[in-house]
Amino acid sequence: MVVRRKHHKVAMLPPVLLELVNEKLVAGHTYEEISAWLKQMGEEVSKSAVGRYGKDFNTRLERLKLVREQAKAIIDSNQGEPATHLAEATNELALSMIMETLQNLDNLQGQKVTELLKVLPKLADASTRREALKLQFNKGVETAAARIKESLKGELAANPELQQRMMELVEKAKAEIAG
Repeated sequence: MVVRRKHHKVAMLPPVLLELVNEKLVAGHTYEEISAWLKQMGEEVSKSAVGRYGKDFNTRLERLKLVREQAKAIIDSNQGEPATHLAEATNELALSMIMETLQNLDNLQGQKVTELLKVLPKLADASTRREALKLQFNKGVETAAARIKESLKGELAANPELQQRMMELVEKAKAEIAG
């Protein structure tokens, strides 16, 4: 299978011009306006070449907007949660994006695939470390709750109802913290 690479004449422009073309695309200029402007700048680029580039650029731009929205949703839904929840959600989003990219391998070059595959073990390692951190944290919470309960037993031995209520509150707090 031959992998076809997209070579847009626009993509080969000097970086400064390419940046200005991107800005014009975002601002809503037509392909014809951009082509005419490029001709004024000394670059012969047809309206259809700008159109092909613009289509790919807009697809990437929409994908970026979607990823930003997803990241914002992850952050918003994890407010007040431990940082490990946010990191886990972020890893899941990154893994999802990588898997989506791998499904479209015909658009990638060999080096890009290699770089993409290098990220997968790093995500797995981050996940393992996060789970170890959660386990360590939960053990600390369990130990702290047990110490509090022991202290309360001695202090509240004369009032069994209050002691029982305090034990329930400690368990509830432990569940919320570990949750």
